[in-house]
Amino acid sequence: MEFILAIVVALFAGVIVRAVFGTLGAVGRTAMGKGTFSENLEMSFVGMGPLEARLTESRLSDDPDSPLVKQIEVKGVFPVHQNDTRSAFVTSVFDTTADSLAPVISILDEFQEPGSIVFQHISELPPVSPEQGFAGWERVSAVFPDLLQPPHGGERNLAVILRLVDLASPPDIQHGFADGDEGILWQVDLPFTHRFTEKGYEEASEHRDEAQALSVKIAIAVAMADRSFDDREGEVISDWIRRAIEPFGSEKRDELKSIYNDAMRDAYQAAKDGSLSLSALTERLNEIGEAKIKYDAIELCFEVMAADGEADPEEMRTIRKIGEALDLDLSELEAMRDQKIVGLESHISSGGDIEELLGIEPDWSDAKIKTHLRSEFQKWNNRLNALAEGPERENAQAMLDMISRARQKYGANG
Repeated sequence: MEFILAIVVALFAGVIVRAVFGTLGAVGRTAMGKGTFSENLEMSFVGMGPLEARLTESRLSDDPDSPLVKQIEVKGVFPVHQNDTRSAFVTSVFDTTADSLAPVISILDEFQEPGSIVFQHISELPPVSPEQGFAGWERVSAVFPDLLQPPHGGERNLAVILRLVDLASPPDIQHGFADGDEGILWQVDLPFTHRFTEKGYEEASEHRDEAQALSVKIAIAVAMADRSFDDREGEVISDWIRRAIEPFGSEKRDELKSIYNDAMRDAYQAAKDGSLSLSALTERLNEIGEAKIKYDAIELCFEVMAADGEADPEEMRTIRKIGEALDLDLSELEAMRDQKIVGLESHISSGGDIEELLGIEPDWSDAKIKTHLRSEFQKWNNRLNALAEGPERENAQAMLDMISRARQKYGANG
């Protein structure tokens, strides 16, 4: 794995609309399959063969422009030898275009190795016994090619590595590679090709390190928008730095750690002194940063905003200004904002800036505001009906209450 030392990683948050991917919690539950694993498990009968796997291809919706999905399906008897074996399917993806295997990066947190940005997805099975299996094809994972980043762009040969592992003694898997065969009950590789329009992580521009440092400074500007720097906000940024430098060799890791920590410290001091220029930061990021870097910066800003469990209007306003200055898709920003709001740990305050939390621009006409509020009500009402009891549902209800107050304020109840 010597090439790991030379990986040049560009963390990114792609321009696929996050409103779509915000609903992908179900991917981790039977990978968008119908029913549950327990419901679909059957005792072996004549004709059920050994475990096998295949790739199928579809779109996420009926829209021909919706994201492509490579679904991993299995059927057959599980190769276990003890009753009530706890096991899981672990999916990794490699670029096989060159002579050696190269890891592939994932945008979505749900599809990343713990502590890394390399693709991984885990589907845990209920306890299974010998002679049990899936009589028909069952989806156990999914790969979204447009949300992957290989070492290079263009037409690439890829391989899905699907492993059935024993959770009693799971293998150590890092950057997709397993350390030996211990704990691996079964393994298969499923090849496919995909054309990537963006550059790969080894083709990142010479300005990448500076652009990432600018992202850290911009995140500090958001954290200090309310004139305070919460410890949890600092932890979010520090964790982002750790994840950003993790795939590199020790020498490069130390270099990047110094660059990003200096950026964090300098920006904090400048914010305290009142000399941190957000316009200068965004102007420079526009000059050197690709769209992927800029969306990643915004995602970090939203993570900082949500760190203390509250949606602070001033931080939201700052993030909106940053998005506008970076010329990012406003619908994309709205979807990212909504995803963070619904996942807040604490309830959304009934006070605060209603316009900012609902994304109402100060120069909008009353007619446009009314149309926007109708759309917001329908969106949050649909989410409320889809959420189980708990903090997410309470936050969705709080947004609906806020929308109702805004509709009264702007006479949009009719």
